[in-house]
Amino acid sequence: RLHLPVFVTVVVIATIPFILAVVESLTREDQGFVGLDNYVQALSNPLLYDSLRQTAIYALVVVPSEVLVGLGLALLVHRTIRSAAVKAAIYILAIVPIVIPQVAAGVVFRLIYAPEYGILNAILEQLGLIDQQISWLSVPALAIFSVASVDIWQSTPFVYLVLFAGLQTVPQEAVEAAQVDGASSWSQFRHIEFPYIRPLVLLVLFFRIADVLRVFDHVFILTGGGPGATTQFLSLYLYRIAFKFSDLAQASALAVMMMVGMTVFYSIITRFMPVERD
Repeated sequence: RLHLPVFVTVVVIATIPFILAVVESLTREDQGFVGLDNYVQALSNPLLYDSLRQTAIYALVVVPSEVLVGLGLALLVHRTIRSAAVKAAIYILAIVPIVIPQVAAGVVFRLIYAPEYGILNAILEQLGLIDQQISWLSVPALAIFSVASVDIWQSTPFVYLVLFAGLQTVPQEAVEAAQVDGASSWSQFRHIEFPYIRPLVLLVLFFRIADVLRVFDHVFILTGGGPGATTQFLSLYLYRIAFKFSDLAQASALAVMMMVGMTVFYSIITRFMPVERD
């Protein structure tokens, strides 16, 4: 009985929409049941593979950056700062970017990157680093990194908080023993600290990759998927298929395939997590 509310919530929020998406992906409004035709049509669209390629590039930019920077900050604070008040202040500052809505973050960064009145171009001009305005969101080579900077700014604190919490579980006795034996900082991290936070690193990787697949708000505000298809990631591609081209059946097929793919990916990730034994 205690678990019934949780079960009902999961069914209402996750299971029922997924079932409806599966039904939608197997039918068409004018033809009824069409089997796997929607899946074949979705997979035969070359624009899908363009969006997958751009999504992969975006993931390769943001995920390693967030994990490495977040881990570095967690190690730095854990090893060097002893004051509980300072740690609490850093904790509060780290929460601020996380709780800001992505739409608001997108609006703010759009003002920062604006070519004529944006603060970034103004600062670079004052420093003498540029002599003309840079269109950060209109040049394909710069647009994807400009969009990625919002994600890195907003999600790196999440990685930091998770990994810093994991570092608190490392036995101090083991660390002190390694230091007495003359272990380097790298050896201390590799042999003592990393085994404790490895499950958290894997979970962070899963959550961040899942977030990359559904990133939408700030990208839509900043570029709308442009210039061209440079920032038309998978989520924006699904949006266009569903609402601009009014093909909910094909979009549902893509959504189901994404869900199945993430389920398989999570199953693979969990295989590398340690199993607690009594």
